Amino acid sequence: MPKLAINGGEKVVTRALGKPWPIRDEREEQAVVDVVRSGAWWRGGYANAAESQVGRFEDAFARFQDARYCVALTNGTQAIECALKAVGVEAGDEVLVPALTFVASATAIALVNAVPVFVDVDAETYNIDPEALEAAITERTRAAVIVHNGGYPCDMDRILEIAQRRGIAIVEDCAHAHGSQWRGQGVGALGSLGTFSFRMGKTLTCGEGGAVVTNDAELAEKAYSFHHIGRISGRPFYEFHRVASNLRMTEFQGAILLSQLARLPEQTEIRERNARYLAEGLKEIPGVDPIARDPRVTRWGFYYWNFHYRPEQFDGVPRDRFLEALQAEGVPVGVGAHGQPIYQNPLFRSMNFGRTGCPVKCPLYGKPVDYSQTCCPTAERVHQTQALSLPHPLFLGDTTADMDLILEAIRKVRANTDELKS
Repeated sequence: MPKLAINGGEKVVTRALGKPWPIRDEREEQAVVDVVRSGAWWRGGYANAAESQVGRFEDAFARFQDARYCVALTNGTQAIECALKAVGVEAGDEVLVPALTFVASATAIALVNAVPVFVDVDAETYNIDPEALEAAITERTRAAVIVHNGGYPCDMDRILEIAQRRGIAIVEDCAHAHGSQWRGQGVGALGSLGTFSFRMGKTLTCGEGGAVVTNDAELAEKAYSFHHIGRISGRPFYEFHRVASNLRMTEFQGAILLSQLARLPEQTEIRERNARYLAEGLKEIPGVDPIARDPRVTRWGFYYWNFHYRPEQFDGVPRDRFLEALQAEGVPVGVGAHGQPIYQNPLFRSMNFGRTGCPVKCPLYGKPVDYSQTCCPTAERVHQTQALSLPHPLFLGDTTADMDLILEAIRKVRANTDELKS
């Protein structure tokens, strides 16, 4: 009789793991009701914008991420666009971006008329490789969008040293990393600016939404202007200083985020406690192992928890076969690092940049670009054979019982690799 669920055996996990997401109660309901009753549905309805729901959230979130300034926005993609504009990225510029991340980290670069340049990753963290980043810098490089993949902080010591020496801006894409810290400081407040997403699945959510944080007063003012149709704080309302869009967050979103932010510190502690327990268990199972945590990562507020699969230590079972077997056992495991390298998407393979081909055919750039020839070998190998991840709601259980079930399922698959190979 088969033992593995993928072959008809009984599965290990027969109940939901973690907690349903998002977590909400009457606090969120009351927050929305209060906004409705106030009649002030955008921050401009307040004589003092700092007293609005959005203004209060900006102050609270800036403190939480150890930043002096926060500008709340419509979504995470436009937060990256806003940050790139604030650091002066324009047509003809190159912006470096890791090959393994969500596509918006790269398309936001194209949307501000700059050319994305894909950089390989570190196989152990799935984050941008600092040495590859430096090697990719040219005379046209204006900035780098570095992504804290899965919420695990990049090597900010090395990246910031390179940036300062080579004269490029660092935009931290923190869409996965709410609450993560490097050397005790919140990510996003380390580089030039940091960007966040508050989409439905994120660890801090209002359905849609985003933010830019920084410790630089001048960059904060520019980000504010670029999100507010070119206005400058303190000047007349109908006076405009930049070509800019309207990226303002609504009061409804700000109210929900304030309620959700109050929950985030405790939720982050629970996730970290369970993740540490799971990591210790994985170390005892040949062929799967956690990211070796750098002591400079003082808090890991993950969106999904990346870990490693080593087929050569798992009796040669291919990663995708292991993935199917573990999913059949009831563990909602996925491919970590956001799937395939970005440049393998049809958008880049077919060079689908519209009628004029800008920004990659912009005369201000003047260099040939063919993404079909791009290859980041480590990113491709990690995607095909190594990356695994678990979503953050799985780690919100009040005890370690859910982690024990995940470990039991992995041990079961490991003990029955003959069924997968036959």
